[in-house]
Amino acid sequence: MSSLQVQKNSVPTTTSAIHLVSARRLIVKIGSTLIADAQIGEIRGLWLQSLIEDVVRFYKRGQQVIIVTSGAVAVGSRHFNHLDRPLRIEEKQTAAAIGQVRLMLAYAQKFKCHGFGLGQVLLTCEDIDDQHRRLNAQLTLEQLLNVGAVPIINENDATATAEICFGDNDRLAARVAEIVNADVLILLSDVDGLFTEDPHDNPEARLVKEVRCITPEIEAMAAHSPARHSSGGMVTKLMAARIAMDAGCAMVIAKGNKPYPLAAIESGGPSTWFIRSPKAGMPDTCTKLAP
Repeated sequence: MSSLQVQKNSVPTTTSAIHLVSARRLIVKIGSTLIADAQIGEIRGLWLQSLIEDVVRFYKRGQQVIIVTSGAVAVGSRHFNHLDRPLRIEEKQTAAAIGQVRLMLAYAQKFKCHGFGLGQVLLTCEDIDDQHRRLNAQLTLEQLLNVGAVPIINENDATATAEICFGDNDRLAARVAEIVNADVLILLSDVDGLFTEDPHDNPEARLVKEVRCITPEIEAMAAHSPARHSSGGMVTKLMAARIAMDAGCAMVIAKGNKPYPLAAIESGGPSTWFIRSPKAGMPDTCTKLAP
């Protein structure tokens, strides 16, 4: 067990721990670069095992966790490594179909060691935007949680087109948080959080620890974020934050590449928290706490 892990009966002392321990239902979004080695198309097994141990710990203290995972295309792309050009749309969809099987198998094997079953749910924008399909997705997720199966969600990249896809799982995770009334959305990324500027360009750049409203100033920070070249990037993470906050859900961005990433957040590791509005759907005070 990682030394980072917060013990089950300990009293939370950090802001992060208070938010996480008090949450009834959490969404954890995992980026492609965390779960898969894009160069060789292999799943990072030891890292995934540590994440699942974090999730199981949450379940054992009475919380519910839904995982939104990327990585299917990255894992399936190994079948096209011989190509010296970007993949065409049909090749990406094929990679997604192949990679999704391997991705779910990895999750299933590691959760099985802890006595947990899984439920796979593949979604597109149409599933969320259409009232009846959205309700069906909501009922399915609720039922999976009721029977003790951990929902594993990904965008249906094998069939989605540019016109009907999210294009990133940050916003998909936020919409899932919205429809299941989650308390906290965790975006595990390749950066510590939102910085005032790109720290690679300016060593004086500071990590913004808490945001209560997404102002033009905050949007400008995202435009110059070091995550701008990753899948989704900080701009889409702010889009996700708007959705989550409007739904009354807190959101946190944190680097997730080290083992036990949820325990690291809980122990007060670097992160940016987007604090939910006092009442769902109501505007907040639009004030940003100092970085």
